[in-house]
Amino acid sequence: MSFPTAVDSAAQVRAGRASARQGVAECLDRIEATQASLNAYVTVCRAQALETASAIDADPQRASKPLAGVPFSVKDNIETLGVRTTFGSRTLESSVPDFESVAVTRLRNAGGVMVGKTTLPEFASSVLGSSPLTGITRNPWNTAMTPGGSSSGAAAAVAAGLAPVALTTDAGASTRLPAAVCGVLGLKPSIGLIPYEHFPDGFGNFIHMGLITRTVADMALALDIVSGEDPRDPLSVGIAPTQALAALAHPLTLTGQRITWRPFLGNTVLDDEVRALCEATLARLVAQGAQLAVREEAFENAGGTWRVLQQNNWAGRFTVPDEATALTMDPAFVAGVRAAQGLTAAELTKALYRRSAYFRTVQQWFDATDWVATPVITATGVAADARGDAPLIVNKKPAGEVRATWGPYLNLFNLTGHPALSVPAGFTANGLPVGLQLVGRLRSDTDLLRLARVIELSQPWGDRVPPPAGVN
Repeated sequence: MSFPTAVDSAAQVRAGRASARQGVAECLDRIEATQASLNAYVTVCRAQALETASAIDADPQRASKPLAGVPFSVKDNIETLGVRTTFGSRTLESSVPDFESVAVTRLRNAGGVMVGKTTLPEFASSVLGSSPLTGITRNPWNTAMTPGGSSSGAAAAVAAGLAPVALTTDAGASTRLPAAVCGVLGLKPSIGLIPYEHFPDGFGNFIHMGLITRTVADMALALDIVSGEDPRDPLSVGIAPTQALAALAHPLTLTGQRITWRPFLGNTVLDDEVRALCEATLARLVAQGAQLAVREEAFENAGGTWRVLQQNNWAGRFTVPDEATALTMDPAFVAGVRAAQGLTAAELTKALYRRSAYFRTVQQWFDATDWVATPVITATGVAADARGDAPLIVNKKPAGEVRATWGPYLNLFNLTGHPALSVPAGFTANGLPVGLQLVGRLRSDTDLLRLARVIELSQPWGDRVPPPAGVN
């Protein structure tokens, strides 16, 4: 099988196939052809997907369904009715839910065809792309490199043309970082915009449902479908579905738009090439009328507060039942659970208070700016088999552990809930993608996509596809 010379968007899939079954079958064939080299999927739903596609072909209402026949993937920590949901862990290898996320149901009801569940590190606990259950997932641009995490398979799949829409989660980096590393779009929307109705802590949740796509139009289309309140998620109540796709028809005027560029946000080092690519992207916005302010002052790294809350979440939600089981699990995840078990109530309360303080700080930023821009990662070129405690090399020098220093710009906005989008900013000299993070006011998700569309038009990325090395 030859690798596709172009990767279709959801709109192209829908418009270009008279038969949904044919298009879905071709997508499934591409998944199977790349599984040995990329390992993007935990479970491939061939029989179910083909049956669904045939039903769409026979549906007299097909034309009214916005995703009719479009393949989509679901990260394997999002529950899917009748399809196993493993969280990347041997402890849940055979777990088959009898319910599913409302976001999955909404994609199905819109005519989308779920082709499978994508890989992730165990319990979505790492910025890297391997788990004890599924092994290593690889970056389609260079299979020696990681696609990032925790939405590892989702980003690799979208980049490689293995389904144009991926439903993901983002607890602290998990959608934006792999999207940047794989050269695609990754959205962490405003908290509650996409309901996370099965998350145990409905009120204190900082884990967002997210989306990965290749094009801004696909992102807008998917967001329109999955957004809007669900009464089981208190953070979503009162929130209407977006109308982002329609809004893209009205270009965002950049004249007078204020952008604040923060190349450092809890870190002190940044790769020169990454910075140059991000700043070149911002320069295109300035050329169209935007005003750019640069803020390089030190900012407290939010990782300490985030880590307390995330490890507490792991300890409450998941279990390490005994020492024998612990030996089959990711050691870093086990260590995180055990660290949480030693937390005091005062330490947890302090982290909750600190989260509120971060929110108020970021809210205040938007008194003086319309958008905040940061890099997504501090450097490129992390190996597919790297460990989280491996040194990250930035400008040819060790800069600390990968897990702490690769994406310091990201978890702050999980704590605050503001919408954040990773946008492709170009490729380094060695052919690896770089992403620019754009952050907006709470509930500005539609305008955030309109801003991304300006970038997409000025420096298109959709016609560049990974090399044939992704096919076995």
